[in-house]
Amino acid sequence: MKFIGIDYGIKRIGLAHGDDDTRIAFPLDTIAGRNDVTRDARNVADRGEAEGAEAYVVGLPINMDDSEGDQAALTRRFAGELDRLSGKRVHFQDERLSSAAAHEAMNVAGLRGRKRKALTDQLAARQILQAYFDRDETR
Repeated sequence: MKFIGIDYGIKRIGLAHGDDDTRIAFPLDTIAGRNDVTRDARNVADRGEAEGAEAYVVGLPINMDDSEGDQAALTRRFAGELDRLSGKRVHFQDERLSSAAAHEAMNVAGLRGRKRKALTDQLAARQILQAYFDRDETR
């Protein structure tokens, strides 16, 4: 089954892809957010359709104390719209520290400036999808 991993933001949406056979996630793209969950979900659903996605994994921004704030509520609304518009299953994955992991990877690679900013969301989406693949080896 082919998955699209998503790091949802109102300005930028990071995408990654992978499948449950290899269980390896790869950065895919960063698309512009529209500050509108329905329009954003439509854009992601269209991209997912073009990529042959069979399911989605959305990073859920949970606070370090396990509470959910405004961004988590917005992300849940986005995921609900994505489910409705795509007709595909939408899973959640705790995204705590996914951006920090993306920044660390770029530091190691020596990326700076515009390249770094453009890749942050894709690498965070890759981290989210990879964590989803890694969390349950029996899936």
